[in-house]
Amino acid sequence: MSTHTSSSIRTRLAPLGVMLWHQVQAEVLRLWRTPSFLVPGLVLPLVLYSLLGGLGKANSLEDGVRRHVYALAAVGTYCIISVMLYSFGVSIANERGQRVNVLMRATPLPASIYLLAKMVTALLSALVMLLALSGFAFVVGGVQLSAISWITLIASLLLGVLPFIALGFAIGNVVNPTGATPIINLSFFILAFASGVFVPLAQLPDILQNIAPYSPFYRLAQLAWNAVGVQTGSIGDAVWLLALYSVIFFVLAILAYRTEERHSFG
Repeated sequence: MSTHTSSSIRTRLAPLGVMLWHQVQAEVLRLWRTPSFLVPGLVLPLVLYSLLGGLGKANSLEDGVRRHVYALAAVGTYCIISVMLYSFGVSIANERGQRVNVLMRATPLPASIYLLAKMVTALLSALVMLLALSGFAFVVGGVQLSAISWITLIASLLLGVLPFIALGFAIGNVVNPTGATPIINLSFFILAFASGVFVPLAQLPDILQNIAPYSPFYRLAQLAWNAVGVQTGSIGDAVWLLALYSVIFFVLAILAYRTEERHSFG
C-alpha cells in the first residue's frame, strides 16, 4: 500500500474517530444522568451476590469451589447480560418511541457511529459493573483468586457477551417501545433460571438439563465458571456456540434494523 493511500485512509478515518469519541461521551453522560439505570446497574449485582453467594458460609457447590466463588461467576453472567439488554436493547426501543432515530437522520452522524457508540458505552457500563461486583466479592465475600483468574473472568464475560449485544439490538428494533421493558424482564428472568445460571445444572429438571447446554446464557456462564475453577465441560464448545449465536443474532439484528428503517423512512 502506497504512502498516499495510507494517508488518505487515515484522513477519512480521523473524523469518524472524533465523532465516535464525542458520541460515546454523550452516551456516558446520558447514562450518568439516568439514576434509574445507573443505581440498579451497580446495586443489583451486589444485592444478588449477597443473597445467592452464601456470604459467611463455607458450603461448596461443585468441584470444591465454594458458594461465594461460584455465585460470583453466576451473578456476573446474569448482570452483564442484563446491562446489554437494558442499556442497549431497551434504550434503542425507547429512542424509537421518541423518534430519536428520525432526528439522527437529520444530523451528519452516520448510523454506524451512533450504534457503535451505544455498543462501546454498554461495554464500559458492563466493565464498571464487573469491577464493582469483583471488588465487593473480594472485600465482603472473601473471594480469593489469582490475578490471572480475575482477568480471565472479566475478559471472558466482556468478550462472550457479544451475541447478547446483537440480541439487544434486534429486540430494540422489533418490540413495541412501550412494551420493551416488561418483555425483556420476563424473558430474561425465565431464561436465567432455565439455563442453570443460579441453580447448578444437575439440580434442574431433566428436560432443562438437556436444553440448557444449548443456551447462550449457559455457555457464557460456563466461560465465567471455568475462570474461577469450576469444570463444566468443553470450553471449545462454549466458544463455538457463542460464536454461532453471535452470527445468528447479528443477522437478526440487521434484518430488524432494515425493517425498522423501511417502516420509518420508506
